[in-house]
Amino acid sequence: MMRMRSGLAWMTLVAGLLAGCGTSAVAESPPGAAPGPVVAPSAAPDVPAGAIAVTGAVRTPRTVTADQIAALPQRTVSVQFASGKGTEQHAEAGVLLTDLLPVDSLATTSAKNDQLSFAVVAVGSDGYRALVSYGEAAPDFGNRGLLVSTSEDGAPLARPRLVVPGDGKGGRYVSDLVRLEVIRAAG
Repeated sequence: MMRMRSGLAWMTLVAGLLAGCGTSAVAESPPGAAPGPVVAPSAAPDVPAGAIAVTGAVRTPRTVTADQIAALPQRTVSVQFASGKGTEQHAEAGVLLTDLLPVDSLATTSAKNDQLSFAVVAVGSDGYRALVSYGEAAPDFGNRGLLVSTSEDGAPLARPRLVVPGDGKGGRYVSDLVRLEVIRAAG
């Protein structure tokens, strides 16, 4: 029984985070759900085209400009994923998520492997959100090569796109990326 309750609590936490990503508006839990707040959605920040706001559990919240992103080491990956349009294949170019959001920028503590307690909610200009764990991006752990793409198939993007190589479906690919909201998901 305890295992199921903690599973429900975790699902409620994740659903709340995906719904609002750390905003201050709080509603009551739905009937039958584990007790705790459900976070209400918030509007995406107003950032210039090509820039990304980095907020939440970071040492210094900031807005990273398109020029700052372009100054980071660039990488190109080939990806394939299922979408509503069928199977898509693209060459995505940009920067690693961990180059844009290095471990020393997280509000970590001295706890062992504390970076594994964090997740990043990518938010598009339309409010679309997807969550990735920091551990799956971190070079010392998952090293999945999560990319903040600034170019697709050789054409520049007006706004960056989160790319999650290896995902079978493109649901965690967030187009028109305007915010990376860092959250402490555990601990």
